[in-house]
Amino acid sequence: MSGADYLLYEFPCNEKIRTYLRLEALFRRYDWFCNQSDPIPHQAAISALFDLLDATARSDLRNELIQTLDKQRQHIVTAGSGSENRIQEIEKVTAHVASSVGKTGQSVRANQWLQLIRTRQTIVGGTCEFDLPQLHRWLNIPAEERRSELIAYGETLSPIRHGVTLLLDLLREHSVEKSLVAEKGIYQYSTRDFQNCALARIRLPIDCPYIPEVSANKYMIWIRFSKPDEEHKLHPIRHTDIPFDLELCTLY
Repeated sequence: MSGADYLLYEFPCNEKIRTYLRLEALFRRYDWFCNQSDPIPHQAAISALFDLLDATARSDLRNELIQTLDKQRQHIVTAGSGSENRIQEIEKVTAHVASSVGKTGQSVRANQWLQLIRTRQTIVGGTCEFDLPQLHRWLNIPAEERRSELIAYGETLSPIRHGVTLLLDLLREHSVEKSLVAEKGIYQYSTRDFQNCALARIRLPIDCPYIPEVSANKYMIWIRFSKPDEEHKLHPIRHTDIPFDLELCTLY
């Protein structure tokens, strides 16, 4: 199937990958809001920035990224399975993350104007122009000025962004794909041969009405399909066999 023919669902198999996928989604959302020209998405970009600051605030995130990236580099070197360019890329990104410890996002967290906006957001409708006239003025300066400022805020998180992006690229590159059938909407897959399985990717035809749900541990992946009704309530599939493609991705 071509990319336009299917819908891809990704399900993490551990908490580390769950965190990285959430960060990836938040960075994409931030980029989209920043790339618009209207004041409304630019205000939404500030909210997305706060989400990113919260998501990257965990003290051990950077060390975890460094350790995982270095493990991937060691595996590639030992296995002789990667190009020198890829190894150099991992080393460069690892050094970038390591040099940022204690610095990432600090200037944004210390920005009093942004923190005032964040405080007012806890009140429903609390960022109206009469509440924050300074924000109102900022939203009415030229769009390019707002965008440049937003991009600068996001750049403070670039070490984390580059580390997460590279790790997820490496993860998606190390994959095995199978065409399977979920009998009566259920499939169980043993991961004994994929002990480092970190991500399950399910592809379904774009017009398929069924929704996959996945549970996983180090030994097994359970896949269950449901179908939403007109009110979007999910109902388990009990009498239909559903063909799908399963791609298992591993990290070392």
